[in-house]
Amino acid sequence: MTLLGYLGQDSTNLILRLDATREACDVGQWDTAQTLVDEGLKIHPGQRELLALSGLVHLQAQRYGEAEQALSAALAAGLEAFEPRYNLAFALFAQSRHEEALAQLADPRLAAAVSLALLLRARCLQHLQRHDEAIAACSDYLRVAPEAADAHGILALLLQESGRGAEAQSHIGAALAQDPNQLEAMLALASIQRDAQDLAAARSSFGKLLEAYSNCGRGWLGLGLVELADERVDVAKKRIERAAECLPRHIGTWHVLAWICLMQADVDGAERAFVKAMAVNRTFGESHGGLAAVAALRGRTDEAREGIRRAMRLDPRCMSARFAELILLQRAGKGNEARALFEDFLNQPVPGRSDLYRDLAIAHMRHMQSRRATGETRPTVH
Repeated sequence: MTLLGYLGQDSTNLILRLDATREACDVGQWDTAQTLVDEGLKIHPGQRELLALSGLVHLQAQRYGEAEQALSAALAAGLEAFEPRYNLAFALFAQSRHEEALAQLADPRLAAAVSLALLLRARCLQHLQRHDEAIAACSDYLRVAPEAADAHGILALLLQESGRGAEAQSHIGAALAQDPNQLEAMLALASIQRDAQDLAAARSSFGKLLEAYSNCGRGWLGLGLVELADERVDVAKKRIERAAECLPRHIGTWHVLAWICLMQADVDGAERAFVKAMAVNRTFGESHGGLAAVAALRGRTDEAREGIRRAMRLDPRCMSARFAELILLQRAGKGNEARALFEDFLNQPVPGRSDLYRDLAIAHMRHMQSRRATGETRPTVH
């Protein structure tokens, strides 16, 4: 007789129910597992092992909020086990609550018991822009699992994001050799090609990535930046709009979309995109600077100057605030000063990844110069 058969004769037997549920999970019978835990929690309300299994079933079904609730209850009831804590961290990560997920992974004993915790820790740190720590965590995991394609892919992307593209190449190769569709490796490869201005190769690589992962926001963003670098502004906008659908809380995507709108003289569209970025994080200087540029383009000088001051308080090297200053200088007839500021955009080193904002401003200026040459200079303002 099977475990389910025995349980049918003794439905209140907790040990049988736990064993039957674990067996169902092991063989992928998730609907059966769901029924077993739901019935079990009616008979044994608050039972911590059943709650942990309920969390696992919800996790498998990508019901991350329900998984969090069940796993948190299991741990609060005193369950002493590492796998449920790892599962809770994963549920939090899946809800983009990276700080909270990282806190669940803090106990070093967890990584010893569940080695995947190192990889999840690396992913959390990556999202929190703590790249050096993420690289260390990924390297630690590769010492445990040297052939892990995901670990090589994540490490490759981390290295690319840190400006260490040459070091990333071997990890890209290792990841793709085992899994030709490993997401992070594909993204790292395409991004390295884009950074090297090999636009044809980057376009092809991003295209292959998006064939495999049609909802990958970073893939659409990368492809949009390739099209922008190739001065295919209308095509770039479509790609970036798709990226924004996939990444509604990614500030950089809204900023790229806003700058493209400015290139198209669509000031209203730029304002909408900057407002979207502001809704994600009101303390990011580039969003305030972008709205200051919009105000400057509309001739609202006082509002623009206040936005510039606010942006510079948040980030003294804010690129979009400097661009707003450039617009004000142009509108005031101070062409020489405006040209000098534009030269700064071209030549001045910028910290971290702020070069994106400098490059967007430069692309806008060059595009507007081209539009002026053809007589297309009227902004769209409703």
